[in-house]
Amino acid sequence: MTASNTLYPSLGRFFKTQNELASAGCMSRTRLSDCLAGRKEFTESEKKAISANIAAKLLGSKSFDYADLERAVMAHKGQFDEIYRRKDKSA
Repeated sequence: MTASNTLYPSLGRFFKTQNELASAGCMSRTRLSDCLAGRKEFTESEKKAISANIAAKLLGSKSFDYADLERAVMAHKGQFDEIYRRKDKSA
């Protein structure tokens, strides 16, 4: 998934399509697009679902960077925006 022009470009590393990311976050693709563009904010439940999905993907892969797993766990515990959101908020 190409997410370079969004507020959450690093999520593109873990999801092939926006449909896959929307499914992981239990939301519609329209809502996802609004969140990625900054028109709406992810809910806490959506953030937890996305970060849990990232952790599950990593644990299910043959090899992964432990730091990515650690970041997914931290995101699940409440640091989602600090970890995955673009630092410079201009898209």
